[in-house]
Amino acid sequence: MTTLQLILAIVCIVLALTLTIIILLQKNREADASAVQGTNPMNDNQFFDKTGGHAKDSALANATKILGVLFVVAALATTLVLLFVK
Repeated sequence: MTTLQLILAIVCIVLALTLTIIILLQKNREADASAVQGTNPMNDNQFFDKTGGHAKDSALANATKILGVLFVVAALATTLVLLFVK
C-alpha cells in the first residue's frame, strides 16, 4: 500500500465517521409530525415554536450535503488510485 493510498483510506474513514455523526445529530422529522398531531406530550411546545432550531437544522443539512459529496469524491479517488497507481 502506497502512501497516497493510505492517506486516501484515512480520509475516507474520517469523512465516513464525521458524516455519520452529523446525520445522527439531525432532528428527527417524525417527532415534528407527532407533535402537530398531539400524540407526544413531551413535545407540546414544538408546535408553537416554529423557528426554534431551523438555523441548526439547515447548517447540519448543508454539512451533510458537503460531506456526502466529499466522501464520494474521496472514494472515487481511492478507487482510481488503487486501479492505476502501482
